[in-house]
Amino acid sequence: MKKHTFGILCLTVLAACACGKEFELEVTSDPKLFLQCCPGPGDTTLIQLNRTFAVGKTADNVLLLEDADIDFVVNGTPYYVERTVDTAGVIPPGCWFVVASLQAGDEVAIEARAEGFNPISARVTLPSPAPDFTWKFNRDSVRVTFRDDPATEDWYGLAVYCERTLVNLDSGQVERVLKQNLVPLNGSSDSWWYSKVRNYVDIPFNGWSFGNAWSMVRVWPDTGFSGQETTLFMPTRDIVSYVGNYEQHDRFKVRLYRVSNEFFRYGVALEHMRSNTLAEAGLAPAAYTYSNVHGGVGVLAAWNVCETGWLTLK
Repeated sequence: MKKHTFGILCLTVLAACACGKEFELEVTSDPKLFLQCCPGPGDTTLIQLNRTFAVGKTADNVLLLEDADIDFVVNGTPYYVERTVDTAGVIPPGCWFVVASLQAGDEVAIEARAEGFNPISARVTLPSPAPDFTWKFNRDSVRVTFRDDPATEDWYGLAVYCERTLVNLDSGQVERVLKQNLVPLNGSSDSWWYSKVRNYVDIPFNGWSFGNAWSMVRVWPDTGFSGQETTLFMPTRDIVSYVGNYEQHDRFKVRLYRVSNEFFRYGVALEHMRSNTLAEAGLAPAAYTYSNVHGGVGVLAAWNVCETGWLTLK
C-alpha cells in the first residue's frame, strides 16, 4: 500500500478514552494507534487513524501523526487508500478514505503501521440489510414493525433523518440546509444524551464514524426478538432550528439499521464513558471498555440499513 502523509484527525475525546480491553491507569503508558472505521453500504469508507496519549499529559498536537501506512482489504482484495487534503464532499480534511462498493457478507480487514507504534489490525463482516418494515411517524415519535431473522444474532438501530431547508423570506434565497437525526428521548424524561434504560443504547453515529451528538441512533440488542414480529418505538424531539425571518421545508427518512456486534459493544462502551465524568476527561478508566483492534485501540465496526423514501408531514 502506498504511503501517504497523514493530516488532521478529530475525535480527541474518543482517542483519549476508547480503550478496548481491561486496562490499568498508567501515566507512563506507551501511546497506541487509535483506529475508528465503520464500513457500510455505499462506495466510500472513511478511516480515522490517530494516536492515544498517556493520562496526565497534554493533548496539544501530540495526537497528530506525520504519516502512516494503511492496508484496506475486502475479501482478500486490497483497495487503494487515499487521504483528503481539503474537504471532499462530507469527508473531513486530513482523513483517509477508500472507494469500494461493499455488500452484505463482505469481510473487511484493516492493518495500519506508523513509526514509533506497534502495528494494528482488525476485521469485521458487513451484516445483511435490515428487514423490510412498516412504520408510523410524526414529529414526536416513530414506530417500526418488522420480523426478526431467527438464524442471525442481530442488533437493530432506529433513527429519523431530517433535512431542513431554510428560506430567507426577505431575500427569497435558500440560506441554510440542516441535515441531522431527530433527537431520541427516553419517554418520560428529556434526558436524551445517553439512555439509562438497559434494553437499548443511544449511539452517536453519523454514517461515517462515532461521536456526532446530533446524529443519534437508538440501538436494541437481539435479546427477546428470536424470529418474532417486533415493534420498536422511539419518542423524538425536533432538531434545533434558527431564529429569524425564515420559512422552513422539512423532509424525513425513517431508517432501520442492522449493526455488527462490534458496533453495539463499542456503543455501550461509549455510553459508560459518557456516564463517567472522570473517564470522559481521561482521568480514570471507564467501567466498561471495548475494542476489536489488535495492538491498538478503537473499533472496526460494520452496519447496514433499510430506509423509507422521503416523507413530508402536513
